[in-house]
Amino acid sequence: MVVDPWSGFKRDVLLALEDALRQLGWGPPKELEQTLSEPPDPKFGDLASTLCFELARTLHMAPAELAKKLVEAIKPEGMVARAEAVGGYVNFFVDTSKLAGAVLPTIEKSDVKYGHLTVGRGQKVIIEHTSVNPTKPLHIGHCRNAVIGDTVARILRALGYKVEVQNYIDDLGLQVAQTLLAWQIIPKKPRGKFDHVLGLMYVDISRRLQQEHQLEQRVRQILEQLEKGNGKSAQLARWLSKRCVLANLETTNRLNINYDLLVWESDIARSGMLREALDRLRKTPCVVEGTGEHAGTLILELSDFGIEDKVLVRSDGTAVYTARDIAYQLWKFGQVKAGLLFKLHSKRADGTRTHTTSQKGKPSKKFGCANRVINVIGAEQKFPQQVVFLALKVLGLKREYENSRHLAYEHVWLPSGKFSGRRGTWVGHSTDDVIEGAVERAYVEVEKRNPKASKTFKRRTAEAVGTGAVRYSLIQTSPEKKVVFRWEDALNFERNSAPAIQYAHARACSILRKAKRAGCKYVPGVFRLPEEQRLIKLLAKLPEVMRAAGEKLQPNLPALYAAELALEFNKFYEVAPVIEAETPELRASRLHLVNCIRIALRNALKVLGITAPDRM
Repeated sequence: MVVDPWSGFKRDVLLALEDALRQLGWGPPKELEQTLSEPPDPKFGDLASTLCFELARTLHMAPAELAKKLVEAIKPEGMVARAEAVGGYVNFFVDTSKLAGAVLPTIEKSDVKYGHLTVGRGQKVIIEHTSVNPTKPLHIGHCRNAVIGDTVARILRALGYKVEVQNYIDDLGLQVAQTLLAWQIIPKKPRGKFDHVLGLMYVDISRRLQQEHQLEQRVRQILEQLEKGNGKSAQLARWLSKRCVLANLETTNRLNINYDLLVWESDIARSGMLREALDRLRKTPCVVEGTGEHAGTLILELSDFGIEDKVLVRSDGTAVYTARDIAYQLWKFGQVKAGLLFKLHSKRADGTRTHTTSQKGKPSKKFGCANRVINVIGAEQKFPQQVVFLALKVLGLKREYENSRHLAYEHVWLPSGKFSGRRGTWVGHSTDDVIEGAVERAYVEVEKRNPKASKTFKRRTAEAVGTGAVRYSLIQTSPEKKVVFRWEDALNFERNSAPAIQYAHARACSILRKAKRAGCKYVPGVFRLPEEQRLIKLLAKLPEVMRAAGEKLQPNLPALYAAELALEFNKFYEVAPVIEAETPELRASRLHLVNCIRIALRNALKVLGITAPDRM
């Protein structure tokens, strides 16, 4: 069975090119596949080759003349219907009848596995995402990080990788020390969800620190106590952080975001891996003792790699965050002797067992030891991530260096500017607020369309549609592009594609319910309408889309695919009767097509972490 039909067409195109080149005596370039791409306009074919532009350099002929000769030598076979020369391009057109004969049975037989590949079999990937200071709720900017990371994890699992998702909890930082001070000196605590309570108290203490400078000394004292890891301050900080993380997980649970492991910075600091990492780095020529204004520091010299040097240890003997990140990255690859202890933390809605590092836990070989590591961190952290990765290279860990990836993303902005925890600009724009607003809006829409439905159905559907709208609004844009959050965009269900995709899926389910059964099998050559042929091509491309999304780490690709498939399905529905088709053969064939659309939409939504309702 062909699990990737579009790749089958591409293979036939490459074979046709190789045969023609052999016949003409023209030596093909080494990477023939690299010359193929999809034309911007379907009238120029389904795949186009730029081969003749490259051959023109060695054969000293015009690309257009070469393309004409090449097309004359091409014998259409397999899924290739014909080839045309346009300028210097060689354009290939797929035989939609043969493609449909491969696509529809493949989808219906593969079912929930359609779009899945095995390219990552035997490879373990660690993805770190979310990693928010445990002092506040997730605002919609943090949520973009979590949605990107979770979607990439889903994509890579579908490609056969073993994926471990980690959430790094910085419970030793300045924000934690300031929040702990706030907890100690503010007698009247705000009411509400615990992470919101801490967030509001952090805003309050930030304001007071600017006015009451004597409080800075108390923050420094708390920070020292946290670094040492003993005493009441350290215990209280861990307690506050744990409660905040639990509240954060309530939010991510609603968005179907899962974690395998919560990694606490305090546990890393007390594990000995930081000391081990620094000792190993000291033995390399790139780590030196600071002089002059940097006297007493430990510096990682990186000028030979084209970036500035980085202080790893301050003159007071404390390590900077980047030093801890280096130790953490080494541990992810299984490259430190020092270990962590683990215990079960909680279970996610889909049954995922989330573990946590803990001083009272047990050792386990289950975690870490990855082949690849992907850190989902804001684009502004480019330099620190470069330092972390280059430290691996300095230590002679070339493979680990090459398999470290910073999935950089631009933040979500408000029209007025960036989010600020210190100024409290997240208030009213927390992920909880956005989810509630989206679900309320969805409930109104569901009630309008299904006034007689039960309240349970309305609430369940509104939750699926509302949370789907939130996820889609954050994943549809390529990670490197900035997103400006506007309520009217996030909650406009007419323009936001997630509800439209879900509705298309529900419509396909409705057609199949009404038809009850397809009857006879698909009849080759029955699909004549342009709308049908476009759908067949789109259905064939889902595995290719998944492969590209995984290779390029572009989780927006399945989102764009699902939106396009839903749009083309709606166009098909307007012009092509299914249940009332002209002949029994056409009816049965269109029902098979609709079923395949249902499967592809459901599978694409699942990889986006979005529920595919059967009814809306």
